[in-house]
Amino acid sequence: MTRAGSSPSLGSSWGERGFHTVLVYNTKTRTKEEFIPQRSGEVRAYICGPTVYDYCHIGHARTYINFDVLRRYLEATGYDFIHVQNFTDVDDKITKRAAERGITPTQLSDEFIEEYFRDMDALNVKRASRYTRASDYIGKIVEITERLMAKGIAYRSGGTVYFDVEGAGGFGELVSGIEGAVTDPIMSLGKRGPFDFVLWREGGEAEQSWDSQIGRGRPGWHTECVAMAMDSLGEVLDIHWGGMDLIYPHHECSALVARAITGKPFARYWMHNNFVTLSGEKMSKSAGNTAYIKDVLEGFRAEVLRTYLLSKGYRERMEYSEAGMERMEKTYDLMVEGAAEARKGGGGAGVSSCIKEYADAFFGALDDDLETGQALAVVERLSWEITGGAPDKDFAGASRIYDAVEGVLGIKLGR
Repeated sequence: MTRAGSSPSLGSSWGERGFHTVLVYNTKTRTKEEFIPQRSGEVRAYICGPTVYDYCHIGHARTYINFDVLRRYLEATGYDFIHVQNFTDVDDKITKRAAERGITPTQLSDEFIEEYFRDMDALNVKRASRYTRASDYIGKIVEITERLMAKGIAYRSGGTVYFDVEGAGGFGELVSGIEGAVTDPIMSLGKRGPFDFVLWREGGEAEQSWDSQIGRGRPGWHTECVAMAMDSLGEVLDIHWGGMDLIYPHHECSALVARAITGKPFARYWMHNNFVTLSGEKMSKSAGNTAYIKDVLEGFRAEVLRTYLLSKGYRERMEYSEAGMERMEKTYDLMVEGAAEARKGGGGAGVSSCIKEYADAFFGALDDDLETGQALAVVERLSWEITGGAPDKDFAGASRIYDAVEGVLGIKLGR
């Protein structure tokens, strides 16, 4: 794999590392693979956004921060990164919450989209190349549904159009065999197979619904992302990212829909981050087990939360606690002190052998499936040494590592 030239984030001094590879864990193959995009120098990526009926919690933050590091690192190595993120603004929870508050579903969605941006801007998450909303893609979703019906892979039962999983060849993109169907019992009547899922269903007067040539109704969740991703990025994505809870049914079903339409795999690399737990349980708005970003930021700096959520690799499960955040404050402050020390005098052109070793360890960790926890451990050790732990070492060029912490990990160090 070739790389574009040096970048401001990595600096020309790291160019000696050569044409190294970046490994990412592909959920599809369950192995780490060298990342090679379809088009030289360009990455096309899609990430599932939140269902906008409530504030985002730190489980969401972990998803978008880790994806942001992937984006920053690939950009820093020379790639153009085209990144599309959706907002799910068609959902029963939105209808219910809007009715409770006496406002329209669109008003509710608008409110929480703004709250999303407020949180992500505070956490230094770069904005996507494009944001899409499911409600803007009703025509595309209907078109996909009609195409699948014409192929005989979708069928109508009452007022609902289902996708015929067995007729399309069955699952297998991301999962290999599922015991028991994940279905809504009310929606199961009239289905041909236990795993068949909704593409389009009738919508009542109190629900979000749209007139269309297949009847008044609203789309199924899985069809929405296929329509938005393919319209924005093309038939095959380089990267599709989301939380592990989306592997099945959402991503498996989306992949099957896309393949049924195009005959091609939906994404080359499927990447999924693990959960943030609270008191040992997966964080979930629907279960009421949450630590909202806005509440956490009332007691801690955004930089500390970002550091905390990068302190383990994205595929590791992590437990959130205030005690852990308090410990992370000390780590963050140490890195700030290290950066200030490294930047005294503006830094010279040279890079000592000591710092080259640190750089190899830092970038090597990121090359190995974005091991941000290991990368931060390297910076923490450097910060301890440079602030007095190793007074006899030569730290020339250390400022460039701290520049990479800011540019690649996205952690502001108080400059």
